[in-house]
Amino acid sequence: MQLALPDSLPLDGICRGMGQPADVPADAPTLALAAEAAARVLAAARPLAVWRMLPVQWEDKTPRLAGTALPGRDIALHLRGCDECAVLAVTLGAGCDQLLRRLSAGQVALAAAADSAASLLVEQMADQAEAAVRAALPPGRYLTGRYSPGYGDLPLALQPFVAELVNARRAVGLAVSSAGILTPRKSITALLGASDHPVKGHRAGCAHCALRDTCQYRKEGTTCADQ
Repeated sequence: MQLALPDSLPLDGICRGMGQPADVPADAPTLALAAEAAARVLAAARPLAVWRMLPVQWEDKTPRLAGTALPGRDIALHLRGCDECAVLAVTLGAGCDQLLRRLSAGQVALAAAADSAASLLVEQMADQAEAAVRAALPPGRYLTGRYSPGYGDLPLALQPFVAELVNARRAVGLAVSSAGILTPRKSITALLGASDHPVKGHRAGCAHCALRDTCQYRKEGTTCADQ
């Protein structure tokens, strides 16, 4: 599924991803840097998404997808009350990776701004893909928010399994290393529970999240629970 790129990206969000305090306005040079980064990222990105709905089996309060147990307390809380799970993969494509590598070789400040812009963009694209999943649900079905490997106590090592469930390599060109690293880097996989009654899912606290040190939301002064 092709995703529609926005005409622009919020410069304040890019600046926060670069470390600009949320309560301090960015100066003109920083905003100009963010604007250039946004333009380059939007030109390089070719966003794609793929998703698939699978039944959730429950065994001793542990959810299973395609016969495989999803370990951890947090994903069980997230999928509680759900009988299906939408498996989602989103990527900005290889062009963004190539852009970031080129910039990091000689334009360090612009590379940092572009990295922030790409992180912001891939979240926007994941929001767009999630909206498409919601729109495809039959009447009377409800969806939780996204929950990704590495959130809370859901192991990052589960990433290859999640990507394989949607054949992400063939569908959108998304590969996963044995350590759970996505390639292209600016990509997201996620699980969303589906139920016949309203469900909110669960967000683990930042203190124990495996993505705490690299989380784009925290860089922007917020959390995934606020989204």
